[in-house]
Amino acid sequence: MQSPLSPLQTCIVHQQSALTVLHQYLRDQRHLGPAQPGPAQTPGGCSTLSQDGSSRRVPPPAPTSKRRTILQVARESRLTRFIGFTSGLLNLEQNSLAPLHLHVEWKLSAELRNLCSRMAARADCLRLDADLKAIEQCLQDIALQLLSSLSSDDSAARLQTIPALKELCKRFLEV
Repeated sequence: MQSPLSPLQTCIVHQQSALTVLHQYLRDQRHLGPAQPGPAQTPGGCSTLSQDGSSRRVPPPAPTSKRRTILQVARESRLTRFIGFTSGLLNLEQNSLAPLHLHVEWKLSAELRNLCSRMAARADCLRLDADLKAIEQCLQDIALQLLSSLSSDDSAARLQTIPALKELCKRFLEV
């Protein structure tokens, strides 16, 4: 019979699930952007090679592909930061925090997983900015909870872990 997961292990499972959803969502969003220019295209957008291999100038195809807006690029950047933070947080939890017996609540990690899943399931982008803001707030709350738990811990490992967690927050979150 398997032993039940510790609260930290439960948090890790939820965060891994959220990370997987964020990765897939970002991949899907990038796939919706414009096609990358092929090696036969010049910076001006005209192809130097035609279908038969001759080197005459062929005009670029009609602009039917979707062009990414500045807002879409900004959202992708935000998603990338969240992925970086969540990856770093998981690394820290698995390597530095696992041996410690910290009191952590798994509810925030479950909320993160649910927020990411809801965002990815939406067909429209009407609430995307609100979803991203909620995800960022949830990630900040998880980091603050870990910092609080670490500050009440007496082990020597916290002396290395607290600065690492603060650096992670500084690099990826707008705290």
